[in-house]
Amino acid sequence: PIVSADEQTCTMHGKSQYKTRCGKYKRIGDGIQTDAIADDGYTWDFYFRNEPVNSKWIKKGLSPMHARLLHMFENFRDSFHVVNMYNFFNSVNFTIEAANCKSKVLTQGVLQKSGRGVPRCVMQEEVTGKAVEKAGGTVKAATLLCNWSCSWNHCRLCF
Repeated sequence: PIVSADEQTCTMHGKSQYKTRCGKYKRIGDGIQTDAIADDGYTWDFYFRNEPVNSKWIKKGLSPMHARLLHMFENFRDSFHVVNMYNFFNSVNFTIEAANCKSKVLTQGVLQKSGRGVPRCVMQEEVTGKAVEKAGGTVKAATLLCNWSCSWNHCRLCF
């Protein structure tokens, strides 16, 4: 099954232990904010942003957001879900941990170039001035593939 991971925010003016400061970039204001697994308008699982995360993921160098997602991935009842992550900041370590969790989740999404384990050979140089016209329509792309077998696993970067 293919699902999506994203944040969900609901405005709230009252008092609640789940109320979160949503930041100055959110027009909705303060409210309840979660990371969620959803598909076709239905929320399958969610994790409140203000709840503490499992320290086992933090000890592996993952962010609290990734720890929340991995917690939800482990709630899947079957294996090999594909999770689209459009606005989330992916990382190579997160992709590997998702592939190695008990439900063997495959993730796809944008990978930010700074500090996320991206090899330099994959990064596309920013162009300015007259070089923009020449580079128009070109994209350097790579896919991180994770393969499993009974006794080992490995990841490979494909161009």
